[in-house]
Amino acid sequence: MRLSRIRATTALGLLAGTVMWTASASPATASGGAGWREEGHFDTQGACRKAGQSGVERSKWDEYKCRPGRSASYVTLWVRGGARLTGPTVG
Repeated sequence: MRLSRIRATTALGLLAGTVMWTASASPATASGGAGWREEGHFDTQGACRKAGQSGVERSKWDEYKCRPGRSASYVTLWVRGGARLTGPTVG
């Protein structure tokens, strides 16, 4: 009987840890989701920064950040704001 309680407690602890890790792994979730969206994946931090800065200079988005991807093999470019969110202009 006692072994079942230990197993149940262990399973609940692992589940809670998984849920907390998943929430903190996503920059959009960790930063409150204030309009951040994935824009691309890059092999290096430098390539990600270059693409992010280029987008800011061309007014594609207002800000960017580079964060590790879900695996250790790439870096994800996250962007917020810019012309893409405002929609097409009517002239």
